[in-house]
Amino acid sequence: MSTASPRLTFRSRWLVSARYDLTLFVGSGLLCFVFWGFYEGLRYLGYHPTGLSVLITYFVFTTFLDLPHIFQTFSRTHADPVEFKRHPHLYTWGLALFLLSGFLFVPSGMEPWAIGLVSLYGSWHIVRQHLGFVRLYHGLNEPERSLDHRLDAWCIQIALLSCVVYDYVEISDEPITALTIYGPHFGWFPVVPEWLGNTAVAAGFMAFGLLVLRQLHLASAKQALNLPKLLVMAMALLTHFCIFVVAAVPFLVAEALETAYHNAQYHGFVAVYQQRRFPQIRHVALRWLGAALLYGLIAGVIEVFGYSQPTFYLLFAPFSMLTLFHYYIDGKIWKFSQCPELKVMFQPPESVSASTGLQQDIQV
Repeated sequence: MSTASPRLTFRSRWLVSARYDLTLFVGSGLLCFVFWGFYEGLRYLGYHPTGLSVLITYFVFTTFLDLPHIFQTFSRTHADPVEFKRHPHLYTWGLALFLLSGFLFVPSGMEPWAIGLVSLYGSWHIVRQHLGFVRLYHGLNEPERSLDHRLDAWCIQIALLSCVVYDYVEISDEPITALTIYGPHFGWFPVVPEWLGNTAVAAGFMAFGLLVLRQLHLASAKQALNLPKLLVMAMALLTHFCIFVVAAVPFLVAEALETAYHNAQYHGFVAVYQQRRFPQIRHVALRWLGAALLYGLIAGVIEVFGYSQPTFYLLFAPFSMLTLFHYYIDGKIWKFSQCPELKVMFQPPESVSASTGLQQDIQV
């Protein structure tokens, strides 16, 4: 007499809808593999592996994804009167000082140190965004599981950061080394001893194992698993492992691979914010996207030309400082605990229909 195996139950309340979330918040992680393939394709066509193949890959990435996502931040900081009123001085005089300070880095010789620090800060910024999406799905699907909230936060940060740490294992005999950005431009980066890199990876695998064990425990207790959260975490872990542990590509290409998923997530999230925050403006998300792409094209051309022309490189200084400003301010403007208007927009009441992202139980 056979016994029926227990069926897994998933909670699948989506931020927008299954199609939207799976496309922009989960499936967009595949963009890192698209850019990886694009770079390898350029190499196959005969472009120099550290020359034009790098520059073309980076130009497409930064013009159409990275720089536009920086510009999108203004829809929150400057276009939203409620948010602007919270930090009026930071968004005016503070921003101006940020931009002007960029002109000091090249003449002062601080540029290599700034590149290294900003790159590491950017990696941390990306990890924090993935954690932000995990927390959003916590609130939607398992608000009562405080243990899982803490456990997921620790596991995803340890696992993702362990991959970042491993990327700097034994790249030099010195504790700090120069990594080529493009042409004569370089940045100072830390060198991680092999034992420390292996320890970090081991900690990452342990964190991942702990996460898997927790899901098995929930399933055995016949509790529903948080499907959207698990998919976001799985894609973040996959991309980080492939980029930092498996791939061996030049710096600018690695930046494209690491950041593409983050960029697409951000574009998708900000589009939802814009539509819900400014419903009275027709096609508001498309208008912001169009302006962001125009900004990306202008800034991207200046940046790429700057790698061979010192004048253009200096002109790009305020654009690069705007990226640093984005890293800093992004940790403030999306904190739901401090922004009641965000809670209203992204945690809709139970009366909303399932098609807009409410609870669905799926059994397999």
